[in-house]
Amino acid sequence: MGTSGNIELKQLVCNNTFVPRWENYVLSDLGPDEVRVRSEFTAAKHGTEKGEITGESVYCNVPMDQEHKVFDRTRTASYDPTNWKQVGNTTVGTVIAVGKEEKTLKEGDRVYGYGGFKTVHQGSNFKLLQPGLTEEAACCLDPANFALAAVRDGQIRIGERVIIFGMGAIGLLSVQLARLSGAIEVIAVDMIEHRRELALRHGATLAVNPNKVGDFGMASRKWLKDGADVTIEASGSYNALNQAIRATRYAGKVVPLAFYLGEAKGLYLGEEFHFNQIDIISARACSHPQRGLFWEEDRMLDTIIHLFREGTLKPFGLPDPVVTPDELPEVYGKIQHAPHEVLKVAVRY
Repeated sequence: MGTSGNIELKQLVCNNTFVPRWENYVLSDLGPDEVRVRSEFTAAKHGTEKGEITGESVYCNVPMDQEHKVFDRTRTASYDPTNWKQVGNTTVGTVIAVGKEEKTLKEGDRVYGYGGFKTVHQGSNFKLLQPGLTEEAACCLDPANFALAAVRDGQIRIGERVIIFGMGAIGLLSVQLARLSGAIEVIAVDMIEHRRELALRHGATLAVNPNKVGDFGMASRKWLKDGADVTIEASGSYNALNQAIRATRYAGKVVPLAFYLGEAKGLYLGEEFHFNQIDIISARACSHPQRGLFWEEDRMLDTIIHLFREGTLKPFGLPDPVVTPDELPEVYGKIQHAPHEVLKVAVRY
């Protein structure tokens, strides 16, 4: 059984059965520019992690040719989703050891960085948790980053009317950022009541259950007359993407930011998309270069941190739920088995 000081080294792993377990691991020697961090608060990123665990993400089977920016389907390989994968997205903790060449951080500093559900992390990617940046906000930097990319790519401006599909963490933060960008109406769409309630706290002017409105395209014209100027699709559902197209005004913009998995069923491009000259704009914060000149990912992250620190952007109700290490395996499994019960799973050690 590995330990670091008096801390047992445990990490959460999961396979495609989504019955996760804690397992032991070992740390390598501390590198000269690395720090060792005792985890205190860690959160998951549901959609991305789920696609990797099930093997549905395209890069599980097909490599991308980075030079030509295309997936090379001549090199398709099999993927075994029964393999156990380490899971989790962002960690906040305290530095307990520092490499001899690390000059920025010291023992006792509270830091954050990408990292899964592990009791102790080690690496050179950790940053100081600045005053005003709470651990909850730090664990929401990743979804907020993608939300900002979508709002910027949609060019949401003062006076515009927006519809956002999918009130996961990214969708909820997209609501806030759309309002900060000047949208006077933001309609939040989600089937789960708790998420719709949270959307109103994040600034939505209306929150609707798509299963209760009948024909969504027609209903959207009652709410917004001609439809939305900009529609953001953050649910990852092809059916929702199709409804987003239908809910958008003539020559309006649809911004899909979700990571879509599998075959595109329920998407009909011969209907409103074709007849209404809809612009579909893919948004992804970590693709390089970004569309906006001088707006690379580092600048977007700096902007999000600034907004969180000054209180302009708030992680209302996120992460949710926050559980103990003993509870985490069962609760993490709900990402697959009971997704309506979890929004952004986190653990406090």
